[in-house]
Amino acid sequence: MRNMKKKILPFLLFLLCFVMSGCAEEEPAFEYNKDIMINMSKSIVQNYGSVTGMQADYIIEEGEDYEKQAVKGFQQLEKTDKVGSFVGFDTSDDVVKFENGAKGNILCTIRCKYENRDVDVKISYTENKLFNIQKEQVLSELEQAAMMSGFASADDYVKNNLGSTGYSTESASKFVDEYLVANNVIPYKADECEVTAVYSTSELLINGAKNMGVGMGVVFAVLIFIAFIISLLKFVPRILGGNKKEQAKAPAAPAAPAAKTSMLPSAPDVPAFAEGTPAVGEEVSDGELIAVITAALHAYLSEGNTGNAAVVHPPAYTESNDKLVVRSIRRVR
Repeated sequence: MRNMKKKILPFLLFLLCFVMSGCAEEEPAFEYNKDIMINMSKSIVQNYGSVTGMQADYIIEEGEDYEKQAVKGFQQLEKTDKVGSFVGFDTSDDVVKFENGAKGNILCTIRCKYENRDVDVKISYTENKLFNIQKEQVLSELEQAAMMSGFASADDYVKNNLGSTGYSTESASKFVDEYLVANNVIPYKADECEVTAVYSTSELLINGAKNMGVGMGVVFAVLIFIAFIISLLKFVPRILGGNKKEQAKAPAAPAAPAAKTSMLPSAPDVPAFAEGTPAVGEEVSDGELIAVITAALHAYLSEGNTGNAAVVHPPAYTESNDKLVVRSIRRVR
């Protein structure tokens, strides 16, 4: 039992460390000022939220990526979501969100109040290295001014001497940030913008049910149409074939025998055979067949039934175009 506990204990410690590491707050991609980023996001909404006409067309064609996305997003809100007119911003802590992006960027989401529905605007920001360089220069100048004025640090110098400027005096860093932004030196660059209307859970469920109903209705309508088309296929042979069945049932007319030309003279009438000669259609034995053929030849080679009948010689041989040559005659058994 003790050995079992020793084996399980390291596993539990590893699992606890893994869970704690997952719960730890993720470090930001770069240091940023939340207030400045929120103000920049507000400025983007105000600049592109109400753009229309030729100006909107120009931005969509010639603007940067985030400008195009912002203009298209706000136009879509008016056409599809019917959000109404802009009212204001909601920058409470439970609404504004900051999170790390997948490209080393910071995603800032602010909520906008409209007449009919709230709108979330998510903007992606990247670090502006030029801003950091200028910020270091201004901080260095403040430190030199603090030393010359007898202050221990730049923070003390800002709190005691620069309160009348209207910028934040909480620290020298925030003072410089606001000072540079006021002079059009932006600390972050916007590269993407996403505009979405905010729907409640019940509205999402209702819209999902509507979409599902429309989709199922279309599917069943198509299936019913296909079944109807299949049911009509049984009439295709009647349309294409006509009265083929009736033509097949009607007996075919006997074909006229082809006329044969013979090089031999016409034979005299063959006398009627004696009684007992098999009728047409009856089975005939070999002996009977030979007797019939012999009688036919005899009638052909002789004339009449008188005793002094003149013998009719067979006609002279005439050349034929047929290439058939009879070599021998054998009886088939």
